[in-house]
Amino acid sequence: MNKRRVNLSAAGRSSPGTEYPQESTDFEVARNSFLRYCRIRNLTDETVKFYRDTTLDLSRLLVAQEIIRPIDITRDNVLTAIETKRTTKIKRGKSDLPSSATMDKLIRGWRAFINWLHTEGYIQVNPFSGIGVIKSEKRIIETFSNEQIKTLFNTPNRSTFTGYRDYTIMQTLLDTGVRISELAGIRLSDVNWRERLIKVYGKGRKERLVPFSRALEKSLRLYCESRGVVETDVLFINIDNNPFQVRGIQQVIQLYGEAARITGVRVSPHTFRHTFAKLYIMNGGDAFSLQKILGHTSLDIVRMYVNLFSTDVSAKHAKHSPLENL
Repeated sequence: MNKRRVNLSAAGRSSPGTEYPQESTDFEVARNSFLRYCRIRNLTDETVKFYRDTTLDLSRLLVAQEIIRPIDITRDNVLTAIETKRTTKIKRGKSDLPSSATMDKLIRGWRAFINWLHTEGYIQVNPFSGIGVIKSEKRIIETFSNEQIKTLFNTPNRSTFTGYRDYTIMQTLLDTGVRISELAGIRLSDVNWRERLIKVYGKGRKERLVPFSRALEKSLRLYCESRGVVETDVLFINIDNNPFQVRGIQQVIQLYGEAARITGVRVSPHTFRHTFAKLYIMNGGDAFSLQKILGHTSLDIVRMYVNLFSTDVSAKHAKHSPLENL
């Protein structure tokens, strides 16, 4: 039977005796077929994992509504799943609920899966029809102060291999603005010492060249001398000479933040990325080159950085404050 000729009722329910493809009646089969389609499209492992996790989450939320077949999903089921997820605490014992950005990302994963089911003819009515994106709050972007950066840089014990490695990692994050996944994937062969450029692999398997400073070059060369020759070509390695994984990098940076007693800002690789963008703009960098360095496909996020940091608001306020000038 041609899957595109499946005759479903208007409500998405099946008629007695009707035969359907397994993707129409078995959620797990549908998920596996969708993930296979994603791999065939050569999506990154990270993206495939995102779809695997989000569709599993959707499956659990639908089972709670006694919905186990894709053909039975209705718009109300989707809305109930969104409402349930939005009102469920992220962690036990915590009062925090999922942010609008988190919900929007989750729903994008659900929508991609449901749209695929509809496009492939496994469901006739798309239950996501008419369901828009979550309106996100406009929050202040957290960045490090110069004093916090200096404190963080002074925290690792640079007389040890791991300490100097971590110091160099934080310098690299600040000097280049690369994502944590991009940093973890840098290989020795990706570093162009003559031109002071690093080739990184960003979202969607897109390569780009990111410049780095003379100051970082000095630190990187010293790190490479300490690193020595090992089997892996990955630049940043652990004490077992294996690639230093994303989770490990995140953990050590968080620990340095705790040791340095940094408060008021989350100590993470992504905060270094925001701080790079802030200082780049405040030091006179332009939006187009920043977009290229950060690897953004649109100017929207870069415009946000420009609007926030193109002038030193505190300095301007100090100069033009009505109270100060009375």
